Amino acid sequence: MFGVPAEAKDVTEEELKHFFPTPDVLEKWHRGEHAEWPPMVDEDFLPEDFPQLRFEVGTKVLCRVGPEDWAPGQVVQLWYREPQWPAGSFAPYKIKLDNGSDIFAPGDIDQVIRKA
Repeated sequence: MFGVPAEAKDVTEEELKHFFPTPDVLEKWHRGEHAEWPPMVDEDFLPEDFPQLRFEVGTKVLCRVGPEDWAPGQVVQLWYREPQWPAGSFAPYKIKLDNGSDIFAPGDIDQVIRKA
């Protein structure tokens, strides 16, 4: 399963080629072999293209973990992504909460993450 961030009527053939697994990946999957998809590095969205973030690795922060709940933690990674996310999808921060849990902040806004 994969997704394209657009309505079906607006998807171009080029976008399908970009977001859909390559023939090599599909062949490996067909044989039951592991093939990384989406690729961990998106050639069209390299780190130098990323916007500047408010916090650096090591910054003590408070993260929203519920409608009214905040938890303290520390930024441990910038521009975090998980393998199953669509190519070009990143979360600005990965955070290690003080309780030991790892979470990510989906946006670099005060409503989600703020300096402790």
